[in-house]
Amino acid sequence: VLSGCSLAQQSKPLSVTGESLKAAGDQFVAVASVYKHGCDVSKAIPQPQCQEFRVFGERFKVAYPLAIGVWESARSPGDAAAQGEAERVILGLATDLSSLAVRGMALVGDKR
Repeated sequence: VLSGCSLAQQSKPLSVTGESLKAAGDQFVAVASVYKHGCDVSKAIPQPQCQEFRVFGERFKVAYPLAIGVWESARSPGDAAAQGEAERVILGLATDLSSLAVRGMALVGDKR
């Protein structure tokens, strides 16, 4: 997922950021499924980590639509500030989500 967010990719057109934004949304759905299983079904993920994901999930649900709005406005040519803000928000969400995904998958593994 983060391949679209790599530093080498940041200088490419904003469409790469849009692809990264879509990938972050898709990854959130997949990771939420892992946490749902690991927190509620198999109980393989400790409750403090489940709570951390719940808090992140609430933040993601607010920030993701805002990031889409920033991205849409940043598509205007020459709006470097909006483009930078869109990249910052998307990279922050993707980085936090990837960290939670790795930790959750390490505990749940292929038990789903």
